Amino acid sequence: MNTKFKEILDGLPDKPPRSRLEPYRELIRELRRRGRTYRDIALILGEKCQVQVTASGVHDFVRKRSRVKGKSTQRSATDMVKTAPTGPIRDSAQELSAGDNRIQRKIAALKARKAVMKPALDTFQVDPTQPLRLKKLGKPARDK
Repeated sequence: MNTKFKEILDGLPDKPPRSRLEPYRELIRELRRRGRTYRDIALILGEKCQVQVTASGVHDFVRKRSRVKGKSTQRSATDMVKTAPTGPIRDSAQELSAGDNRIQRKIAALKARKAVMKPALDTFQVDPTQPLRLKKLGKPARDK
């Protein structure tokens, strides 16, 4: 980087935090770690710190500060493997193909079913020379 640019950058003061919750970041983090809800945290901040904030404001603050720069917010495959439920693992290819065949048969049976069509209720009649009028159920339409 150019030395002139570096001098300019070094001479600029740090920007103050944009959020009024920034001074309470550690308190909010610890309250969340202890299982407090965002609503609880908003009430605690209002009562103890005289900071008026909504539960959704606390949520947004926590969510934005918890993101790691440069990483996406979606879970990676390694995270999913770590948190995957443990249970019996099917190693046999026969079990997998038998399950797939069963599913394929169910899909084929559903596709082969004939659709049951219910007759549509005649709720209105169209006469191109007249404006549309809805009929009341159970009462015959009046002709004018």
